[in-house]
Amino acid sequence: MIIVKGSIPVKTDRREEAVALIQQLAQASRAEHGCLSYEVFIQADSPETIVIWQQWDSLDALEDHFASEHVDMFLDAIPDLIEGEVTSAQFDVQEADWSEQEEPVELPRVQYADNIVLH
Repeated sequence: MIIVKGSIPVKTDRREEAVALIQQLAQASRAEHGCLSYEVFIQADSPETIVIWQQWDSLDALEDHFASEHVDMFLDAIPDLIEGEVTSAQFDVQEADWSEQEEPVELPRVQYADNIVLH
C-alpha cells in the first residue's frame, strides 16, 4: 500500500476556494481504481494549511492518478491559491500479518493527556 501526505499552504483570503478545489480533486480521486482513501483536512494549528492523506493499493495506481485529467486540472488551478511551500511525503507500507503470531503483541502504552491512554 502507498500512503501520500501532502500539505498545501493557501492564501488566507482564498482558503474556501482552495478547499472547494481540493474537495473536487478528492471526490474524483476516490472513484479511481486503486484508491483506498483520499482525505482532506484543515490543519488545526494553521488553518491556512490544507492537509491531504491518500492511500493507494499500489504504486501503479498512484502513477495512474498523477496522470489523470482531474490531477492536471487541479495542478493548473492551484498555483494562484498557494502561499508558501507545498510539502509531500510518500510511504510504501507493508501490512503486517499478525495471524501467525504465537504470542500476542504487546503495544506500548502512550499517555497524551491526564485521562487519555492509547494502547
